[in-house]
Amino acid sequence: MQYRQLDSERTINYAEVHRLTEAGVSANAIAGLLDMSSRQVQRIRGVNAAPTRFYDFDTSEERCKTLERVVDGAIEMACHVRDEDPQLVYRYLDLLDRAALQELTMVLLAGFPMDRTKEDLYGWVMV
Repeated sequence: MQYRQLDSERTINYAEVHRLTEAGVSANAIAGLLDMSSRQVQRIRGVNAAPTRFYDFDTSEERCKTLERVVDGAIEMACHVRDEDPQLVYRYLDLLDRAALQELTMVLLAGFPMDRTKEDLYGWVMV
């Protein structure tokens, strides 16, 4: 759930406002339930609710082959960044659209070795 700190004692729960709105609860009722003004509720209603599902979990053979190509490309880009010319990778990434960048990011994060320390992973760039 998304929270925004208002002050040290109160937080606004955006997801709860959107959930209650979708359930048909009025702004005044939501304001009373969540201890905020109806004007705040109206402002929050104007903010798009976060999607309930961010990523398409297509497990078809074609999709798996596509993601395998993304992994192969990511490995090649990692080699360029570390051993050759990072500017080539930068220019390539600059040409990708948002969906392709998000897909690449998701693939890279899924393969991230969580059992390694920051120094193990990034010692080659740390001073």
